[in-house]
Amino acid sequence: MSQQRSEMIRLDLPARYAYLHLLSETIAALLQQAGAHDELLVYNVQLAAHEVCTNIIHHSYRYRRDSDDRISIALTLHYQPLRIEIELHDTGESFTPDLAPNPTLSEAQIHGYGLFLIRHLMDHVGYIAHPDGNRWRLVKRLT
Repeated sequence: MSQQRSEMIRLDLPARYAYLHLLSETIAALLQQAGAHDELLVYNVQLAAHEVCTNIIHHSYRYRRDSDDRISIALTLHYQPLRIEIELHDTGESFTPDLAPNPTLSEAQIHGYGLFLIRHLMDHVGYIAHPDGNRWRLVKRLT
């Protein structure tokens, strides 16, 4: 494992589902660099980040569908303590996460699991609406 304090990768993706595989591949490569060989851990981080992006595309940009809509992503691998931090920024509509209903787990649903999954898969989930857009911060400890 590297003795660096942190390593960052930035992505600036079009807000389209077709590009989300690039985020997943980047997460896998960064976690491999950290020595994380637990496939379930890698998958869980990928799933949480993918869910945030899916919600951005589907909800934040829902009325715009502008080809210039983007999702800016900073993935940082911190070594002390070992963790991955994913920051996502979009310029779409904001929302209030606390008002999003929890899914009814006793009944099957087609939608509504995203925010629930994100919160349960990551160690920290933060969301702030700014005048220049929305910012998400996801953190997962790797030790």
